[in-house]
Amino acid sequence: MRLIGWERVRARRRASERSRARRAPRTAFVLTGGGVLGAVQAGQLQALAAAAIRPDVVIGTSVGSLNASYVACRPQPTDAEELGDIWRTVRTEDIFPGSRLQRAWNIVARGDHIYPNDGIRRLVEKLPVRTFEETVIPLHISATNLRTGGEAWFTEGPLMRAILASTALPGIFPPISIDGELYVDGGVVNNAPLSRAVELGASRIFLLQCGGKRHEAIVIRRPLDVLVHAFAHSRAVRLQVDLERYDDVEIVTMPTVDTAGIRYNDLSHTGRLVEEASASFLAAATAVEA
Repeated sequence: MRLIGWERVRARRRASERSRARRAPRTAFVLTGGGVLGAVQAGQLQALAAAAIRPDVVIGTSVGSLNASYVACRPQPTDAEELGDIWRTVRTEDIFPGSRLQRAWNIVARGDHIYPNDGIRRLVEKLPVRTFEETVIPLHISATNLRTGGEAWFTEGPLMRAILASTALPGIFPPISIDGELYVDGGVVNNAPLSRAVELGASRIFLLQCGGKRHEAIVIRRPLDVLVHAFAHSRAVRLQVDLERYDDVEIVTMPTVDTAGIRYNDLSHTGRLVEEASASFLAAATAVEA
């Protein structure tokens, strides 16, 4: 198919930016996992766009893979606003459907997940492109190989399967089969993949976390509370180790917000999280400039 007019210009710009990033990805955005708290990253991305900070490469895992994909496809400031709008309108039942009775039955019934991933599929379908090769900015998405426990990286081919694999929280969403291997959430082995950015040669990394300002103990009411809380501890320990390991690289940890008390399947706070995360970074940047 021949390209004419603005389509040819856009294609050339995309090819030029991908080539530049492959040569020297000076600035990397690393987007962590965090489930429904991914709305925080939407606010952080709005703030970065407002500050005219743009990545040469985007790296994401778990819910961060979805947000990272949107940035890689749509890197303009107005696009960051659109991502925020998507998060503001998504509802709990869109991602975690069914009544409490149905969910209870899914927990005790045979199978490998509680919820289908249909809601996540619909979010991926909102992306303007379908493959890694079509993104404007190079994109790296991680998942965990369920057989080996190893960290797997996707940089080519369909976006859908990579994102579904990266967001497949064990026991919550179904594992994804890719080329004969089963994959689950990338955050299981590396929830903040700073190592990938360092390997690619980035000299400045913006770390976009979903977690709250402080790590608080939660009241354990059900088995999933234990899983989620233990998972949070393991992720925090790995992140601290990597921050100390890569102390020779400029790592900018984006300000986050208070997410205490938000359950893993509660999407009723997304609007607040988007707004507060954006305002938090802009306030910090203003204070530094002053």
